[in-house]
Amino acid sequence: MNNHLNNIVNLGDQIIATIECNGRRLASVSGADFTSLAAVKRVLLQLAGCYTGMAVLTVRNCTQGWRDVTAMATMRRAACAQSTVPAASPRLGRQYLIPWAS
Repeated sequence: MNNHLNNIVNLGDQIIATIECNGRRLASVSGADFTSLAAVKRVLLQLAGCYTGMAVLTVRNCTQGWRDVTAMATMRRAACAQSTVPAASPRLGRQYLIPWAS
């Protein structure tokens, strides 16, 4: 079911949006140059960077008077993190990896 049928963002609408994860605000935006709800969420996710867990995206359209709250679970850290462990190391983190068993 699509819950965003009434939550339309028009160019010029005053938008205030935040993304929070584990009680911390990762990013926030405010402006009137968004053309859709998806564009607002895309900008928030880009600004938030790498995080793991449940994030809450809150988008408030001050012009039209509605608010949209969306929960999003993600494991974005794995794609963003750069490994500092040498490739020859048989151990990553707390668990030993067995190359021939995977």
